[in-house]
Amino acid sequence: MKILLVEDSKLLRDAITEMLADCDDICVEDVATTEKEATRLLDAKQYDLIVADIELAEGNGFDVVRHTLAKDYSYAVPVTVMLTNHANSYYRNLAHTLNIKYFFDKSMDFEAAILAIVSESVTH
Repeated sequence: MKILLVEDSKLLRDAITEMLADCDDICVEDVATTEKEATRLLDAKQYDLIVADIELAEGNGFDVVRHTLAKDYSYAVPVTVMLTNHANSYYRNLAHTLNIKYFFDKSMDFEAAILAIVSESVTH
């Protein structure tokens, strides 16, 4: 399973990559720290899953997801795991509206997010 990791925190990028390193069939294929980087990567190749933060160095994770939902997007829409420090009801509702499959609070649900990624690789 090919993953695009969209996260501007090096500490979190390293933690996610390390936790998934021993999983067969899971590859953090590319990393983006901005919305522009993420959309450029998404236009270049197919990913099975996106792990995205809401607030990025530039732009936001919701606009990255919207990019994959556009009518002219060339690939199948990847499954999205949103991992954020802003897990309030407004953002949860927005995630639901955009059909984001998983929405986790970084500080409280980090391990659950990793388990969701691993479970997606099993069903993929």
